[in-house]
Amino acid sequence: MNHFLVVIFSYSIIIAAIIGLIRFDKLDKAYIPFILLVWIGLLNEIISTISINIFRSNAVNSNIYVLLESILILWFFKNLKLFEKRRRLFSLIAIFYIIMWVADNFYISSLSQFSSYFGIGYSLITVLMSTQIINKLILEEKARLNKNAVFVIMIGFIVFFTYKALIEIFWVYGLNASTSFRLQVYRIMAYINLSVNLLFALAILWIPRKREYTLL
Repeated sequence: MNHFLVVIFSYSIIIAAIIGLIRFDKLDKAYIPFILLVWIGLLNEIISTISINIFRSNAVNSNIYVLLESILILWFFKNLKLFEKRRRLFSLIAIFYIIMWVADNFYISSLSQFSSYFGIGYSLITVLMSTQIINKLILEEKARLNKNAVFVIMIGFIVFFTYKALIEIFWVYGLNASTSFRLQVYRIMAYINLSVNLLFALAILWIPRKREYTLL
């Protein structure tokens, strides 16, 4: 797979970003963190393209982006009432993310190098939270889930962050020594990125409208 195609796949997030922009005023407010996540994802792709061309690396902006990504996803889970009965857990996870990010970027490694440990940690936590939401939907929702926006987003999270965690684990244990292996890993990631971005675009189309009134 050539570099141009990888870039095109990465920028497929623009589809979800445009749909989110068009529908923003009509969407349920609970989905605001997810829409912000999509927009920041697109912004990070643009900054990465510029940074790679100028500095030959996008590590700094990528490391900052993953912290913003983790907090926005956590906020989204809060809006989905995952922490309704465990309100302190939300704060504990947020604090854990910040401490782990600082440790990984300023003590274990540096901001100019890709941080693997934080990537592994928040990816696995995101997968666990996504699984809990899916279990909740299966038990509580009577309608079909294939066009349920939350269900589709959770599937996207599980697929993307499971593979992301595996990649970071490979890197930590030095399994990226082979050039052919690295290329294959990135090739699979490019296709996953495209698939998940398209899932997110569909999910935004299926996000319910915000309520225009409140029942007394």
